[in-house]
Order: sequence, then structure tokens, then C-alpha cells
Amino acid sequence: MTDAPSIAIIGPGIVGTALGVLARRAGLPVTAIGGRQLAAAARAAERIGGNIAPMTIEAAAGAGDLVLLCVSDDAIEAVCAQLADAKAFGDGVIVAHCSGALSSDALSAARELGCSVGSMHPLQTFPTADAAVGRFAGVYCFCEGDNVAVAALTALAEAIGGRPVRVSSAGKALYHAAAVMAGNYTTALLDAAVEMCRQADIDPQAAQAALSVLAAATADNARTMDLAASLTGPIARGDVGTVRRHLAAMADCPADVTHLYCVAGLRTVDLALRKGTIDHHTARELRETLEYHDERE
Repeated sequence: MTDAPSIAIIGPGIVGTALGVLARRAGLPVTAIGGRQLAAAARAAERIGGNIAPMTIEAAAGAGDLVLLCVSDDAIEAVCAQLADAKAFGDGVIVAHCSGALSSDALSAARELGCSVGSMHPLQTFPTADAAVGRFAGVYCFCEGDNVAVAALTALAEAIGGRPVRVSSAGKALYHAAAVMAGNYTTALLDAAVEMCRQADIDPQAAQAALSVLAAATADNARTMDLAASLTGPIARGDVGTVRRHLAAMADCPADVTHLYCVAGLRTVDLALRKGTIDHHTARELRETLEYHDERE
């Protein structure tokens, strides 16, 4: 891609390193990696390859046509303001960050200098840079910001194997809340389910292994089917008695675990109605059972 913008990365952590590796593998010109600690930037530069020199963040900001701020959410606005005050950004560059929670408004200091600003958030969990590189293919990348910035970020996402989706600046925080619910809260639900198994005298490690397999299969069904169509279980079947037995068996479970069961159950009733496997009378019975038990907790 000879006409691709040169890429400078600020932040030598997991995301910055991974994006650098992916961009370089795709044949994109990665020109700089900057960090507050040159030793960390040097390690990232070595991992990215291509004889990229580690730099200060000010030097890196002036070394690319597309400057990616891969720093923590809390640092994005301050780092951008610092670089803008230092006049570190080149003329007409695109400045973007990779936060899921923040919009491009966090880069207002760069926008005031005439830079195009945006954000690109890869919707995946990246515990390490190697894991991020290994599982990036097909990852949805939510892009937001000025039209020029979004066009560049869309091209970047496609080049490194992602699937770009545009999100509005106003919708960015709600999008991220949805991502937290689907990702982080799934882990919390699994933790609650393991606790329920522990209460049933099932080995927690065995429970975690078994429930994780079930959760993975459920997620795979959701990936390939309509959500309502993929729903299984007692609520989908209208088994009010089974739900009542569950709640009775949870008498000694922590209150928050029981609350999670009831709240998730109420949403599941709506899904079962959409699926068409229960009627409104059964749905009302299920809701009354779940709401009554939840209110007692």
C-alpha cells in the first residue's frame, strides 16, 4: 500500500505493540513508536521490527501522517493536550485513539490545531500483544470521528484484517457499555454460576471448565443464529416449575447471585416470547415468579 499514510504509535503497551506488528505485516509504513520510557518503547520497536527507532512521545507525534494514541483512557486527553501544546503534531495529520469508552472529543486539542481526529476500538480481549496479533483476524473495529479520520481508520482496520463499523460520537459510550456487558459481564455471570455449583458441592475448577464450554457453545450459536432462535433452556420451554425449583435451591446463595439469576431471567422471558415458544400467559407466570423472588431478597 504505497499511498497509505505513515503510522506513528504513541504508547508501547499491548494495543500499540499489536497494532504496530499487524500494520507492518500488512505492508503499511510504521515509522515510529513513542513512549515516556524509552526502554519500553525499545522493546515494542523490537517486537514490531523493521528497524523502527524508539522515540519520545513528542518525536513520535511528528513522525507520522496517522498518529495513534494507544495509551490508557485516563491519559488520552492529557497526552493529546501535552503534544498539542508542544506543537508536536505535523500539519494536517490524523490523530486517533483506541479507547472504547471515549469519543474523538477527547482529542479536541489536536482538532483545534487543524488535525483530523477519530478513534478505532477493536472489539476483542487482548491479554498480551501476541494474543492480540493471533486473534485479530475478523475482529470488529468500531471507528468514529471526522470523516477524514474515519476513512483512514477504516482502511487501516481492513488492511490488518479487521471489520470496520462506524459508530457515532454520541453513541460511543453506550456502545462501550454494551461491549462491557457482552464481555466482562459474561465473566461475572460465569463466576456467579461457579458459585452456585460450589453451593451444590461441585468442584469449582470442574464447574468452571464445564460451564465455560457451555458458554462458548452459546456464544457460537449467537454468532451464527438469530438470538431469539438460539435460546434454549427452561424459560424458552415455559417450565415455570423448573424456575421455581431453581429459586428454592438458591436459598443459601449470595443475594447478588440470586438477583443476577432473576434479572437475567426476566430478559430471557422477553427472548422466549420473541422466539414464540411461550405464550403471554406463561410469560406472565415466569415474570411474577422472578419478580416476587427478587423482591424478597
